[in-house]
Amino acid sequence: MKSQPLSQPLHLQTYTFQRGSSRFRLRRINKKAHLTLKHILILFILAGTLSYLASHLFLFLTTWEELRIQQIKVITERPKVEREIRESLREVYTQNILQLDLGLVEKKVLAHRWVKKAKIRKIFPSSLEIIIEERQPLAIFHQAGQVYLVNEEGIKLEALSSEITAEFNLPAVYPADQKAELLKEDWQIVKQCLEALSPEERASASIFFYSRPTNLILKLGDEPARLILGKDHFQEKINLGRSYRPLIESAFGPLDYLDLRFWEDRIYFKPREPGQSSEITAIEEES
Repeated sequence: MKSQPLSQPLHLQTYTFQRGSSRFRLRRINKKAHLTLKHILILFILAGTLSYLASHLFLFLTTWEELRIQQIKVITERPKVEREIRESLREVYTQNILQLDLGLVEKKVLAHRWVKKAKIRKIFPSSLEIIIEERQPLAIFHQAGQVYLVNEEGIKLEALSSEITAEFNLPAVYPADQKAELLKEDWQIVKQCLEALSPEERASASIFFYSRPTNLILKLGDEPARLILGKDHFQEKINLGRSYRPLIESAFGPLDYLDLRFWEDRIYFKPREPGQSSEITAIEEES
């Protein structure tokens, strides 16, 4: 008995493809939309209506009393600064919050002597929030009989009475010419000198600033000896003075000053005379 195959061969009739011989032809249907005068009038009326509604909505929002500034919140450390900034922004209360120019508000806020940076934002519907980063006092500046609280740029933050200067626990700075103003670069030199001191030394320091040539004289607290430092390398000079001063005083007695301007190869010093005043004079500084 012969076995039958499981599957039978499939015979397909093949056709040769010929372009254009298909029985079915695709027909492209092009329909063109015709814009009529009616359509134009409808579009024109719709655009006019939207423009009218938008203009009236804008007019309503810009004149709505609920959108006028009613509260200004100033976040800062000093109540006095808050009051003064509020006073400088009195006219803002009459303005609409949508039309308020934050750039002009920021310009007015930054004009305040205490303000270093300001972040301003609108809080709908009718509030304004101002976050202040204040300038930090660096020293107490004595000038022509007046006393000022100043920052690292020499900006006078407050005028002080001599009775309350001790409350700030800050170093004192004296110019050689009592009427002279120190430049911004001069205050950077003062800052560099103070950074070379410990917090305790910084609070009790007195700096006498001479500008012809630039020369700083440092006096720490009640210590009678003064350090003549010049204008740079303050950390190295102060450390050198701390190391050599006990040795020099053990040999020569209490010192009037240590001149460390030439610290890399020599130190000048002057022993203190009995009953000598601790006041710094221009003659001593220039010698």
